[in-house]
Amino acid sequence: MDEQSLPGIGYRYEIEAEGGPVSVCIHHSGRCDLYVGSPPVAVTLDEDQARRLGAVLTGPSGLVIESVELGLRPKSAGRTIAELEVRRRTRMTIVAIIRDRATLLSPDPDETLHGGDRVVVVGRPDDLDGLIGLLT
Repeated sequence: MDEQSLPGIGYRYEIEAEGGPVSVCIHHSGRCDLYVGSPPVAVTLDEDQARRLGAVLTGPSGLVIESVELGLRPKSAGRTIAELEVRRRTRMTIVAIIRDRATLLSPDPDETLHGGDRVVVVGRPDDLDGLIGLLT
């Protein structure tokens, strides 16, 4: 999979599938543009639709890997993962924090969250809304 940062917009991911290229543009706003084929046919999904489609595409594993933008003034800013009790309260695990174009993998529980962070989490699709509510 090819990944490309789109400054001021978000990220683009592309794979070559059997029927042609598939590209996904994930905007900082949470909007998701899906392009299929050549010439591409475009579909726009809101954040919830993209999350649900992602859960379907992950198959029967029952797990979702999701990236959540905290926004500029999240209620979690200035608090550590441990203080927020993310795993206990949401059953989701933060596996990475993307901050200022740098990625912190497997952050320690004493890592402080900041406005503008993007967290990558793993867990059950049913628990994702609770995590979003806790962090944003």
